[in-house]
Amino acid sequence: MKPNHAFFAAAMVSSFFLAPDDSQAAEWKKGMSSPEITQIQQRLKEQGFFTYPKATGYFGAITEEAVKAFQRAMNLPATGIVDDATYAKLKKPASNNTLAIGSRGAAVSDLQRWLKQLGYFRYPQITGYYGAVTADAVKQFQQANGLPATGRADRATLERLKQKATSQPATSSDALTIGSRGDDVRKLQQQLKQLGYFTYSDITGYYGVLTADAVRRFQRDNGLPVTGAVDNQTAARLASAVKAKTTSPAPIERERQAVRLSIGALGEDVKRIQTKLKELGYFWTAITGYYGTATADAVRRFQQAAQLPATGVVDGETYERLIGQAPAAKLDVIELVADAAELLGVPYVWGGDAPEEGFDCSGFIFYLFQQQGVPIPRTVALMWSAGASVSAPEVGDIVFFATTTSGPSHAGIYIGNGQFIHSGASTGVTTSRLDQPYWKQRYLGAKRLF
Repeated sequence: MKPNHAFFAAAMVSSFFLAPDDSQAAEWKKGMSSPEITQIQQRLKEQGFFTYPKATGYFGAITEEAVKAFQRAMNLPATGIVDDATYAKLKKPASNNTLAIGSRGAAVSDLQRWLKQLGYFRYPQITGYYGAVTADAVKQFQQANGLPATGRADRATLERLKQKATSQPATSSDALTIGSRGDDVRKLQQQLKQLGYFTYSDITGYYGVLTADAVRRFQRDNGLPVTGAVDNQTAARLASAVKAKTTSPAPIERERQAVRLSIGALGEDVKRIQTKLKELGYFWTAITGYYGTATADAVRRFQQAAQLPATGVVDGETYERLIGQAPAAKLDVIELVADAAELLGVPYVWGGDAPEEGFDCSGFIFYLFQQQGVPIPRTVALMWSAGASVSAPEVGDIVFFATTTSGPSHAGIYIGNGQFIHSGASTGVTTSRLDQPYWKQRYLGAKRLF
């Protein structure tokens, strides 16, 4: 019998899951809901691993990632399941070892040394004092590693930093890194620009965060330690890559490079590109055979997802990667609604599309579909244009409302039983009913984006 998605989805939102049998060993995992999970989330939050506004009691994908991070920090198998060993570690009170502005001593010296090795601490000397420069370096590391960017080195930050630093070789004293200046940095930026990694318009001669990010991408693509600093090994590989690019290509390579579609192009090749982009969920307008800004934007989105230079131009490599790409992932509506339920209470922020900062209505939907690997448009208007109309919504469909204009200006995800989940300007992420007078009067219809 086919499962009733509406029933299961509503159950997720209402938290109708049972805790493990008390007679068995403790084991909490994805899909469960109980008061004990609320306590687990609170303990993870206290130690810097669960970063969302409140504990929900539902064990979803976000909680699973927090558990894995905690397990890695405690040298436990990173299963994402809270078994007896993980629970025992969680129950131990966290030591008050957070480093912040004003801290001094050997622990701060170690922190600065690790940050310097990874290219974040720019001050010439290890001082042992936690000042504004150290706090800024910690913030940059946290942002680059998916941690709350507080500038305070809590347990989670220290564990991640130590793990990263000890797994990578230290850079030599003459390496180029954040804070470096001069002709060597200009040459580096030219090389990175030639290879498509440095996309900033000007060659500045200053080694900042943009240059470090470009270096990291090059290192990652070339199997080098991803330090963000240019040591002798990285410099040699850069020189070799530039030489290979400037050498006259073989006939087959010339043929591959000859493919180039950009704004203004017309014809069957453009239709083929648009059709493939539409199949993969990147292109949401009609197939015209004309390469305009909508096509260029779709190409950029594909290139970003494929870790190619996001030029908006279809060169040989983009063409081959695009045509050979498998279709987009199929949406799992149960997982979609489960992930949505875990975000209940996240505040409304205009333009927001990440839990750490908050969501506007379309950012909330965009984020959840991204988690499923299903690309959709970012704005309510584009979602309305891209979706296929349905007479009655099913779980996972998008419901649209006219709240500020005569057209679609607000949207949410239908979760069954006449309910939808959405990010409201006055409520943050919450659930509402379609038959409530306010929403009923403004309802425009439902569309399917998967």
